[in-house]
Amino acid sequence: MKRYQGMVFSQAQKAFQTTDEAEDFTQEIFLKAYESLSTFRGDAQFSTWIYQIARNAISKNAKKKKYTTEPLEETRLQTKNEFSNHFVEQMSKEADTNMLRSLISRLPIAYRKPIILHYFENRSLREISSDLDIKLNTIKSHISRGKDLIRKWWKHEN
Repeated sequence: MKRYQGMVFSQAQKAFQTTDEAEDFTQEIFLKAYESLSTFRGDAQFSTWIYQIARNAISKNAKKKKYTTEPLEETRLQTKNEFSNHFVEQMSKEADTNMLRSLISRLPIAYRKPIILHYFENRSLREISSDLDIKLNTIKSHISRGKDLIRKWWKHEN
């Protein structure tokens, strides 16, 4: 569980609004995985299998939320101006996210892989070092160099 909880939790954080919901979801996924362990065939890596369980559960949860409605009196109605501000802010965040993804994809694999594992899958530097069979200080160096490149490219793009 320790090995894969960062990966599952990072997916949960993207799907849920609070950390508590994300933590609860992560626990549920590991419970589902444990209960379904006999169905794991070994065709794919264990991490891929548990990741797919999480993705399926997130999709299922999103579909449930889509069809639930709140009573009108409990819904906070926004003015047109508030909505516009929120929309512009959301578009800006999406543009920044897309830009960051694009810049990360341009990194050399030696820098990209540790950054993704550390920042997006919440893996510790020691875990990354062990999994990639690379010295801890080298991992730190690759992450630092990758971040420097991203900052440089970001300034150039904006």
